[in-house]
Amino acid sequence: MARDERQRVDVKRIRRNIENFGDPYIGRADPEELRICSECGAVYSGQRWYLKEQADPERLRNQPVHFTVCPACRKIRDRDPGGIVHISGQFLQEHKQDILNLIHNENERARAVNPIERIMDVEMADATLDVLTTNEKLAQRIGRALHKAYDGSVAYKWSEDNKLVRVLWQRD
Repeated sequence: MARDERQRVDVKRIRRNIENFGDPYIGRADPEELRICSECGAVYSGQRWYLKEQADPERLRNQPVHFTVCPACRKIRDRDPGGIVHISGQFLQEHKQDILNLIHNENERARAVNPIERIMDVEMADATLDVLTTNEKLAQRIGRALHKAYDGSVAYKWSEDNKLVRVLWQRD
């Protein structure tokens, strides 16, 4: 088997493993069970997490409530990010507040759709900014928004064995 053919087979195997990867923070629950996160107030109902204000009030009244900690709060507590956005370059120094506002807005949009997608932490260093997210989709979304708004260069790097993505955005 030629080297290129082995490489293609390995890539297929890796992608297949990623597609079958299950998030250990998302537990199995009865579809009819009603859960409320004791830390952030998110509501689990009908096999989905909602913000408290998005949950169906009728459903909340008619069922016993089980208090738990949602997957996002558990990931934040364990510091186990699903995505890391690394921002660097001279442009960051000149437009730091604008970039932080854009990141905050993307976080709010993502949470409105899925409350377990959120920013875990924002770490500032001398000339860089790292944004840790609870899942890979929000990190990708932030990378796309930065690229669309400010151009620059963006690269996405996925790990081979789990759902971690590193998004590298830079503009000088």
